[in-house]
Amino acid sequence: MNIKFDGDVILSMNLFSDVTSVIPRDCINFEDRIIFVVNQGQAGLAIGKNGMKIKMLQEMLKKDVIVIEYSDDPVKLFENVIRPNKLISGYITADRNMQDNKKVEVSIDGKISNNKIKMIKMLMQRYFNIVSINIK
Repeated sequence: MNIKFDGDVILSMNLFSDVTSVIPRDCINFEDRIIFVVNQGQAGLAIGKNGMKIKMLQEMLKKDVIVIEYSDDPVKLFENVIRPNKLISGYITADRNMQDNKKVEVSIDGKISNNKIKMIKMLMQRYFNIVSINIK
């Protein structure tokens, strides 16, 4: 993962860390939201009891804040992003001609909004170079 942060992102990450006591792995301004990616097991700590820490951040940043737990496994990261929907099954396939072009095939319960699908595609491309996602 070769990601560069600009000054605004670094300030947002520092604020997140100060408010939540969790150091984010990544911060992404995505449409009208800010996505903070944290290490596995740290989302609950970052969100706080009854969501108090996130509510405080949303007031400070004047944007919706989303916290996602990172995983080295693309299917697990996908599962973390779609919550509260449940992942029924998922797997990764590689294009035979181009080994770097990977696809995610998943089945989920319920529907996912178009905004969430955009966010999933952006995160899968950013972390795993996944070029295609097939959601059933």
